[in-house]
Amino acid sequence: IRELTAVVQKRFGFPEGSVELYAEKVATRGLCAIAQAESLRYKLLGGLAVRRACYGVLRFIMESGAKGCEVVVSGKLRGQRAKSMKFVDGLMIHSGDPVNYYVDTAVRHVLLRQGVLGIKVKI
Repeated sequence: IRELTAVVQKRFGFPEGSVELYAEKVATRGLCAIAQAESLRYKLLGGLAVRRACYGVLRFIMESGAKGCEVVVSGKLRGQRAKSMKFVDGLMIHSGDPVNYYVDTAVRHVLLRQGVLGIKVKI
């Protein structure tokens, strides 16, 4: 937190000691798309197989009490040809205004040896 405070002060030109940052722990990590996307990102960076990592995240989200979730990983998964893998569980709404209120979405990128993988998590 101290490092973040210093970065914010330098970036926006605030005088020393005028910025205070508060960090809060996410209560239900399983229902936060950003937390799950980051978790999947670190699993893939650690060398875990894509399918296994995705199903693990999917199961954790559903056990946390989500109605439905979707994990999409796209890029060069195996071989030179890029493709996207989609893992879905439960019910998920895709269209209409309620999507803005009920669906939590996060997008992250993972830099691997072969190239960049894109991760989308919807809960």
